[in-house]
Amino acid sequence: MRKTIFLLVCLSWLWMVNAWAEDDAAAPTPEASPAPPVEQVQVPAEKVALVSPIDNGPVEGWRIEAFSTLGVDTDFCYLNASETYYQKLIATDPRTGYTGYLDDFPPNLKQPLPLKVVEKIKKKLPKMFDLKKLEPWDRYEILAQIYLWRGLPDKDIGNAYLRATYTMRGLYYGEAERDRERALRKQAIKYLDRALEKAQFPLSESSQVKYLIGDLYRRNGKFSAAIRNFEDAAKMKNKPEWLDEMIIRQKARAYAYDDN
Repeated sequence: MRKTIFLLVCLSWLWMVNAWAEDDAAAPTPEASPAPPVEQVQVPAEKVALVSPIDNGPVEGWRIEAFSTLGVDTDFCYLNASETYYQKLIATDPRTGYTGYLDDFPPNLKQPLPLKVVEKIKKKLPKMFDLKKLEPWDRYEILAQIYLWRGLPDKDIGNAYLRATYTMRGLYYGEAERDRERALRKQAIKYLDRALEKAQFPLSESSQVKYLIGDLYRRNGKFSAAIRNFEDAAKMKNKPEWLDEMIIRQKARAYAYDDN
């Protein structure tokens, strides 16, 4: 009997992985976080020359042509992708600290940066960060701060903080770094929650973001808040089928005080 149950569980899990890999429609991607895909194989990428909108100087970036993975964490972080994917997604001007995705650099920048934003970047960033020694998560925090100054949607700011935590995944570090990770995760929760309240996500993606907020609370050891968000996500309409099982599993971990 136990072998039968174990086999059924394995088959169910394999079905979920195949569904994530083969049916994009079954797992739509929220704009603030990637939906479950499928271990990293390779990331074909090429260097691109960018121009800083702050001083018109050269900036080096990457264009990622493709990305495939066979694993995804419970907070939708692609596994084993910190250096090869998340760090390459954004570019940082080594002179001014200006950071962004390719669309945040000319000529892809939709509109010129307001003068007041440029002044904040020039005057405030050097005081907030050591621009000569930036960790990957620092760069994403800079991105979030610039998005805040630019007045971009909360979902974009929350996504920047979320990906800051992704760059710390799998690293062995001390309590100070763990505190930093929890602080970044707290900020991600704050802005993703605001984005939900402001209906910045399509209705079909709201349940995934609500679940994500629950898992971020769980990882921060806020188990009551995690359970509450998991239960809210379970009640939401238009959930993808794969999300129900994730809600059940992560809610059980919250009840067990598991923050891993």
